[in-house]
Amino acid sequence: MRTLRAWALLGAGLLCLAGVLLPGCAHEARPLAGVSERAVAFVGVNVVPMDTERVLMDQTVIVRNGLITSLGPSAEITVPEDAERIDGRGRYLMPGLADFHVHLHSDEQLLSYVFHGVTTLFELDGSPRHLELRQQLATRQRFGPTLYTSSPLLDGGPPGSRVVSVTTPEEARVAIIRQKKARYDAVKVYDNISPEVYATLVAKAEQQEIAVVGHVPRMVGVEAVLRSRQALISHGEEYFFDGSQDESRIADFARATKEAGTSVIPDLIHIETALRMLKDLEGVFADPESRYLSPEVLRNWRYSNPTRRLDAAAFGERKRASYPFVQHLTLALQKEGVRLVLGTNTSDAGLFPGRSTHLELAELVKAGLSPYEALAAGTRNAASFIKDHVDPSARFGTVAVGQQADLLLLPGNPLEDVGQAERALGVMLHGQWLTREQLRKMRKKSAASLAQP
Repeated sequence: MRTLRAWALLGAGLLCLAGVLLPGCAHEARPLAGVSERAVAFVGVNVVPMDTERVLMDQTVIVRNGLITSLGPSAEITVPEDAERIDGRGRYLMPGLADFHVHLHSDEQLLSYVFHGVTTLFELDGSPRHLELRQQLATRQRFGPTLYTSSPLLDGGPPGSRVVSVTTPEEARVAIIRQKKARYDAVKVYDNISPEVYATLVAKAEQQEIAVVGHVPRMVGVEAVLRSRQALISHGEEYFFDGSQDESRIADFARATKEAGTSVIPDLIHIETALRMLKDLEGVFADPESRYLSPEVLRNWRYSNPTRRLDAAAFGERKRASYPFVQHLTLALQKEGVRLVLGTNTSDAGLFPGRSTHLELAELVKAGLSPYEALAAGTRNAASFIKDHVDPSARFGTVAVGQQADLLLLPGNPLEDVGQAERALGVMLHGQWLTREQLRKMRKKSAASLAQP
């Protein structure tokens, strides 16, 4: 993977949290030695806290040492003399976004996520490299979003470079213990696991207190996966494969998912992008976002895109049939109170880091969710999933005192138009404020570096 040489220096200067600040505690956090304590103040801004569907008008938000330390009406908040003041009048401040189904194939993608306001990621095909990257990001040795990572794929069949083979109950037990010992945030199950092995995986994972996420194994089926209370299903399309296009089952699926407490990533943009590539492959490669991808990733897209499938025509028909099914399922799950979490499957072929997150927000609204419900999937819902299954002390996803200062400053109200989230005037990452122009210049350097032989 490429090294972010230029941005590593910036990342080293990011504020690093030395302790967790709880709401109601003193509005100070202990900084690391040598890190600037200068505050940043968003003055007169309209806050979209994402705790409920509301806007707090004319607020002042103060950030210090990577945390939100004060939030309240501008007339009641005193801005520290040393603070960097950001004029928020007429603008809207919301939490940074999360994308909980990514595949980080090369390091330059981290900058693209930040540019597009994505401040938290969940890698769903992890490796030792991702464990190392997670640590580097957490300690600010590298510039980029907060990263969580699953294990490598646990699947039936022979082992491979990216697959842990689990064909017997004993292999399943050993695999879970090893992934837990390696400190992955979850274990990911894939398509070809037998019912017996799956049951052993789930039982051992529960014993080891590590969440099970990923696909619905084809021999197991949705109903059995829900009975097992798998923490996360990473594609809404998994229900389609099990439901055989029978939309009459959607209501039952939604109720069973709610009863199981299973979270779901609809991942509509993954389906839509596959259809787009089948229709206009060269148009995808001509997208200006492609300049920010490594040549290796683009070569992989050429090799792995759906037009190269032997069953491309039949594949396209399945995708065209699954899209409305997953749309209707998404709305049913939302109405039933299932926790939906935003994910995109980026950077699989055609899915651009960060930009695809906003396309998925638009897909969720198109499926019938309100802008607030769509944004919740990429903010508070993602955070609540992490609190429930990975780290109870996680503090992101809302704008409140004591929360990590991952923030987007927008020109308009995203609760009226979810597209406003794509127009951020600047991004605050771990308490460091970066304007859109600063981020654009960083991306320009990245593109120049990627273009070199």
